[in-house]
Amino acid sequence: MRNSLRFKFVAGFLIIIIPLIFFLLFNNLYAITVVREQVSTTNSNLLAQHVKQINKMFAETNTYLYDLWDNEIDINQLNDLTFGTDEYLLTKKRIVNRFQTNLNYFFLLDTIFLFNDQTQDVTFVTKQDYYFQQKLIVETVPKEMADQKNVDSPVWRLIQFENRTVLMKTTRLTNNLIAGAIVNTDSLVASLEFLDMGTTGGAVILTKNGAVASHTTLGASELKGAVEAVPHLNNTYQIVTDPKDNNKYLLISVFSEIANINYTVMIPEGTMLKHLPFFQIAVYFIPLCGILILLFYLYFLRSVLLKPMNSLMRGMNRIMRGDLNIRLNENHSSEFSFLIGTFNNMVTEISKLKIDVYEEKIRTQEAEFGLLQVQIRPHFYLNSLNIIYSLAAIKEYALIQKMTQHLAEYFRFITQTKQGTVTLEAEIRHTQNYLEIQKLRFPNQLIYEIELPDRYRKCDILPLTIQTFVENSIIHGFTDRRELFTVRIIITADEQDFLWIEVSDSGVGFSETFLKKLKEDRYEDELFAEGHLGIQNVIKRQRIRYKGKAQLLFSNGKVRGAEVKLGIPMSYCVNEEDEDV
Repeated sequence: MRNSLRFKFVAGFLIIIIPLIFFLLFNNLYAITVVREQVSTTNSNLLAQHVKQINKMFAETNTYLYDLWDNEIDINQLNDLTFGTDEYLLTKKRIVNRFQTNLNYFFLLDTIFLFNDQTQDVTFVTKQDYYFQQKLIVETVPKEMADQKNVDSPVWRLIQFENRTVLMKTTRLTNNLIAGAIVNTDSLVASLEFLDMGTTGGAVILTKNGAVASHTTLGASELKGAVEAVPHLNNTYQIVTDPKDNNKYLLISVFSEIANINYTVMIPEGTMLKHLPFFQIAVYFIPLCGILILLFYLYFLRSVLLKPMNSLMRGMNRIMRGDLNIRLNENHSSEFSFLIGTFNNMVTEISKLKIDVYEEKIRTQEAEFGLLQVQIRPHFYLNSLNIIYSLAAIKEYALIQKMTQHLAEYFRFITQTKQGTVTLEAEIRHTQNYLEIQKLRFPNQLIYEIELPDRYRKCDILPLTIQTFVENSIIHGFTDRRELFTVRIIITADEQDFLWIEVSDSGVGFSETFLKKLKEDRYEDELFAEGHLGIQNVIKRQRIRYKGKAQLLFSNGKVRGAEVKLGIPMSYCVNEEDEDV
């Protein structure tokens, strides 16, 4: 694989393009990082300046409340007037008008009030819900003034009242009069709208301990991220990730000591970079361009070089498998056209040469096959003459007559098998003639069994195959003439399309040493050494006829005797006459 041209071309291209893509990505990401830092710093500075202005307003409000007794004559008079008199009410009205003017000056103040601790009378102006503010003052101010620590402290108190959160500053002017101001934390959040927080961002007021102290447009997951991140901020801003949707946010938080609160803002990263579309697009566009260039390069390389090269390699592989009919298309570049044209001419020449060699080989095999088949006949002739001689010696003329009839049929089969194959039925009938001759020779000592299914009767096999195995069984297995000797011939087939011819006997069987050598595929030399010339002859004929695809198995029976199984591919067994029908 590593030595292929495809791998080398692709690897070379990647070596060039990948560093370039990484450089562009790094450069682009670096630019985005710089922009993010600049935007974060700018927004952080804007929030810090805004909080500074709010703190300044809180400080001015503190001063205003402290100086009310000295600067407002009506407040001095109100302290001495009787509650509920006309003069008291007119003085209170003038104080309300003054408070209204001052409330407009302090842009974030929601309420300025004057509370009489003795009469529980409230004089105030507000931008919020009038009755809520009145109730808040009446119920909260006495509690606040009871805490002497808050009397002179410049720090505004954070108060939770009826699901609302406010900042309150109170100061005692006289034994009876208490002046104060209220700021709703929601107003502080609304004042941060000058920051572009996008559709998913938002602001929130958090206490020093991280508790939520205002309403907010932030979702639950964003708010949770802000609450967890603010106590650990090392700077005024930080990039945080929403665990719900993995969106990144710029978190800005500025602490106000005058109110003990954190002004916290979360701005989506997309909103920060919305004015920089080139950088956002480039992050995705550069790798996509690299991939498209690589695909185009591979397509061009495949069309111009790899496709004709693969076609040439497939053609060579088919030639290696013996297919000489392959011809390749020469419609390519001039170099490949010349190369493929030369290839086609070479295949044509090889095809012609192979045909000549193959025809010569066939003639040689046919001559060898004919010689082997002729070798069988003298072998059986001598055995037959020995049998006739033995019968004549004992003057068994009736048996000689019967044997002569079987021999006539036997030799008629021999003279009619000049063709290459015979039907399995004819071979079995020929073998039966041989066995009948042997039964005449050994009366009451030899029996045989044949199982030939009708569907295999017309199958073609080599002549003198089964008879040779049977003859070998009688010669080498029938040694104890005092016992009945049985020969079995069974024809079967398996799912692998093999026709199996099994010849077994009840004789002495193979010796263990001899059988081991046969199972190790050393049977040709062993058969020759043991005098099994007929079997050796059959093996050679099978190899020539079936091109080495036939199988020959040797074994001993479960009780005794030898077993020989010959497997022939069924494709070689089809009778051509039956096939034509």
